[in-house]
Amino acid sequence: MRTPQLTDEERRLLKDYKANAPHKLVVKKAEALLLLSRDVAPEIVAEFVDREPSTLHDWVIDWHQQRMASLYTGHAGNLNRSFLTEGQREAVTVVLSQPPGDEYLPAQFWDVPKLDHWLSTTFNIEYASNSSYHFLLRMAGLSFHKPEKFDRRRADEKAIDLRVKEIREELTGPLGEENTLVFAADEVRIDQEAVVRKAWYKKNTKTVLKVDRKTASQSFIGFLNQNTGDCTTLRLDWQNSATILEAVQMLVGLNPGKKIVIVWDNASWHKNKLIQAELASGQSLQDVHLINFPPYAPDHNPIEHVWNDAKNAISNVQRDVFDSTVAAFEAHIGSRVFDYKI
Repeated sequence: MRTPQLTDEERRLLKDYKANAPHKLVVKKAEALLLLSRDVAPEIVAEFVDREPSTLHDWVIDWHQQRMASLYTGHAGNLNRSFLTEGQREAVTVVLSQPPGDEYLPAQFWDVPKLDHWLSTTFNIEYASNSSYHFLLRMAGLSFHKPEKFDRRRADEKAIDLRVKEIREELTGPLGEENTLVFAADEVRIDQEAVVRKAWYKKNTKTVLKVDRKTASQSFIGFLNQNTGDCTTLRLDWQNSATILEAVQMLVGLNPGKKIVIVWDNASWHKNKLIQAELASGQSLQDVHLINFPPYAPDHNPIEHVWNDAKNAISNVQRDVFDSTVAAFEAHIGSRVFDYKI
C-alpha cells in the first residue's frame, strides 16, 4: 500500500476533521490517513478504525486522486471542503468569529441560514447538508448551546463590573471579622407537575398511568455563607415583604450575637419600608447590613449556582408526593458545602 504523503496544511485539516467532523466515516478516514502517513502498519490501522485493509487501500487511492475531497466521496451530505481555498477557509474562520451583522441577530449568533447566505453571496458555494455548515461553525470555534437571558433593563457591563468591584471592596472588612457573617441571598421557587413521556410496551395495547395533574410549588429563600460555604434554606409561604422580613429575623435568631451582612438583588421586598424600619437601632435587624447587587444582574449572585445545582439534582426523579421533592431539594443543599463566592 502506498503511503499517503501529506502537506502540513493537509495534516492540519485532517486533524480538524478527526476532532470535529460531523460524520463517523469522515473521522475514520481522517484517522486512517494520519496514521498511514506515519508508516503505521495497515493491519494495525485497519483494526483501529474497524475496517478491512482492502478498504484502507481504496481510501489511499482516493486520497491520491482527490486529496481532501476524498473524505466525503460518496457520502450523504457532501461537504467537500476542498471547494474552499486556503484563503477562503481563513476568511470563513475570521468572519464566523464576529457577529453576523446588524441585518441579522443582534448578538454573537450565527446559524445555518446566515452562513448559507454569506457563503453563497461571497464565494458562490452552497452545501446540500446542514451538517456541512455545522462543521464549518465548529471549525471556527463555535458551539451550539442555549444563550443566557438578560433583562433589557440591565445596565452596561462596565457599570455592573464596577458595582461588583465596589461590593467586594466593601466586604473585605466584614469577611475578616470573626463576629460578622456575610451571606449572598436570593429567593427561588420549585414547581412540580406530572409529565408523561413515551415508553416501550407491547404493540396494540394501552398502558394507563394514574398521575396527579395538579401543579404544586414551593418558594424558598437561601442565605449562602461566604466564609463557610454552608447554605441556610428557609421555606416561604409567599415572596413578599412580610415573609422576607420574617426570614431575615429567623436568620438573625439562628446566629445570636453576630453581625450580619446580606448581599441580594433589588427586589422591592428587599428594600421596602417594613424592612427598613427594622434596621433601625433597637429593632430586630439592628445588627444587619444590607447591600444590593446591580439591578438585573443575577449572574453575579453566587447563590444562583446553588439553586441550579439543587434543581439539576432533583429534576430527573418524578416523586409521587410533592413534599418528597421539596425535602429532596432541601436535603441536597443542606448536605453540601458550596464554594461559590461574590
